[in-house]
Amino acid sequence: MKKSDQIIVAIGIVVIIVAVIGILLWRPNSSEEAKPQEIMKTFKVEWAEKTASISPDNTDFYAKDKIIGADEPYKSNVSIPVYNLKSVTFTLTWKDDHTFGLFRKKGEDTLTLEIVPPEGNMISDKSIGNGTITETFDNINIKPYVSSIKANSSEEAKAILEKEYYSTKWKDETFEIYVNVSVGEKFFKPLKRLLDKGNNFTFEITYTYYEPSIEEEQQLSEEKTSQTMYQETMGTAISRIIKTSCIRAL
Repeated sequence: MKKSDQIIVAIGIVVIIVAVIGILLWRPNSSEEAKPQEIMKTFKVEWAEKTASISPDNTDFYAKDKIIGADEPYKSNVSIPVYNLKSVTFTLTWKDDHTFGLFRKKGEDTLTLEIVPPEGNMISDKSIGNGTITETFDNINIKPYVSSIKANSSEEAKAILEKEYYSTKWKDETFEIYVNVSVGEKFFKPLKRLLDKGNNFTFEITYTYYEPSIEEEQQLSEEKTSQTMYQETMGTAISRIIKTSCIRAL
């Protein structure tokens, strides 16, 4: 190659190097920058089974069996204020407070618990003398099947869960509770019968429900901007041109 050609090639290489530096250092001004594309995030959803307790609207746990006049059973209502309700359990515990007999208890009362759920099918059970009555309504709602959600933010993910996966079945709906007592004292023993007017008891209501928690899943890699990709592509192409030019110059 002639010396003059070598000079021309060298000048060309210098021009290319300067151009490469300019391209790599170039940044668009604020007006030229495109708005970043909003990328949907993935949130992992886990459902935990929570347990809580609640009191009925009547906490005077006493039922009366009158000799004269109408009996006074215990009556109350309760509503469960949660979504995705799984189960509700009613537990009554009691002991007859008026019995007699040295070797064998006599005059034992009978307590009957009745629960009417929101759908209306009453269930009941009874106990004589003392004991515990437990009534459970289970599988009211099944656990939601979703395990992940795509959204722009955790707030949006929560809103999607509430809209699409929160069940309102039996939420804030009324359970009716009745407790009746039948005194065991005989009428031909009026003194003992007069002393036994009814019976008290303790009452507990617990419920379980499904509550979600969300956690953003980490992305495997960050998206490259178009400017970075452009610079990398141009840099690679120009470096190849320089190498080729240098080889030819030699």
